[in-house]
Amino acid sequence: MKKKPVILVADDQPQNIELFEAYLVPQGYKIIRASNGKEALEKLSGNQIDLILLDVMMPGMNGFEITRRVRKDKTHRLLPIILVTTLRETEDRIRGFEAGCDDFISKPVDKTELLVRVRSLLKVKNYNDLMSKYLKELETAKIYAQEAREYAESIINTVREPLIVLDQDLRVVKASRSFYDVFKVKPEETMGQLIYDLGNKQWDIPRLRELLETILPQETTFDDFEVDYEFAVIGRRIMLLNARQIQSGPEKDRLILLSIEDFTEHRESEKRIQYMAFYDSLTCLPNRDLFSDRLGVALVNAGRNKTKVGIMMLDLDNFKDVNDSLGHNVGDVLLKRAAEQLSAVLRKGDTVARFGGDEFVMIFPDLEGIEDAIQVAQKIIDRFNKPFLADTHQLFVTTSIGIAVYPDDGIDEGTLLKNADIAMYQAKHAGRAQYKRYKKT
Repeated sequence: MKKKPVILVADDQPQNIELFEAYLVPQGYKIIRASNGKEALEKLSGNQIDLILLDVMMPGMNGFEITRRVRKDKTHRLLPIILVTTLRETEDRIRGFEAGCDDFISKPVDKTELLVRVRSLLKVKNYNDLMSKYLKELETAKIYAQEAREYAESIINTVREPLIVLDQDLRVVKASRSFYDVFKVKPEETMGQLIYDLGNKQWDIPRLRELLETILPQETTFDDFEVDYEFAVIGRRIMLLNARQIQSGPEKDRLILLSIEDFTEHRESEKRIQYMAFYDSLTCLPNRDLFSDRLGVALVNAGRNKTKVGIMMLDLDNFKDVNDSLGHNVGDVLLKRAAEQLSAVLRKGDTVARFGGDEFVMIFPDLEGIEDAIQVAQKIIDRFNKPFLADTHQLFVTTSIGIAVYPDDGIDEGTLLKNADIAMYQAKHAGRAQYKRYKKT
């Protein structure tokens, strides 16, 4: 029976651990709980752990310190570690990677992102465990050069990832079936050939040369060496190369085991997850989180440069009537058309974001005066006074806009958004299809 992967989850909030259990246990993972750093290290030494999920902010010993201690232990130095955090600053993430973590997951935790990252890191661990096992067997048996070749040939086809064995002159001694399948080359065109000559010199890759000719002469092993390359036959591939040197005895031949993990799909999945985290899926505009980041930058720059920042909040007048009478599909098309119209008035550096429903918010940084924001607002009003074509329907939908300006109407995000929202509803009450500047009452 296949052993369930064991994941150590350390978090001082029981409800967070329960959430991880709800996501991971149905996928076939076993969870071991720890409520603080000390308990996490104790559980680690007393159990066979495959991966660690660590909350960064815990009392006593935080996730960075736990990670450093794990990495100092030779037994667990390669154990995958994912830090779970609300921290978004680049320096905090750099601090985590310097401590030795393998990845980050932001709170609130997205189930799909969690499962993708856990599966990916466990896959790398399984490969490392397998290769370590083979290397120990080779070292224990003291197999010499020819025996090493024969032994490599007997195990190479059991590895699922493409794997090739090179001699000390970087010529191919053996390649796995998966190597031929993935890279569309034939055995008769591979065996005995210089690796750079494979596939009509498709493998003459500068990054591969760097690994084989510069790094490996100084290192016995090297893991997760990333190569991004466009092959003529199979297209662009992002590969993680893991190299192992086998030197069976003094003055004996050196063999290089080179495994190739196709990381392309994983990287594309990461990009999709990152995109989903910051962009609205319907309109492809920035969402509330990305809006907040950009507004924070704009406010800091405006404070430094003594300039203004305009905030506009708007929604579509009578949008609910369109949804109710023509259906949500037509409503979605209308929202896309509205997003296109708003994007068309942006200057370089401006932002339009969708907050949800028919509500949009815009940032206009580095304004010299309120007149600049009013001019843009009027352009938007004029554009929305023209009919929209949504599928076969010609729709007349106007917009009401509220304007707030930093620092006149607030110096923080919450205050500016609140005041822009007040101004928008003042525009609606005044008859719609117009803008209003926030005024204190």
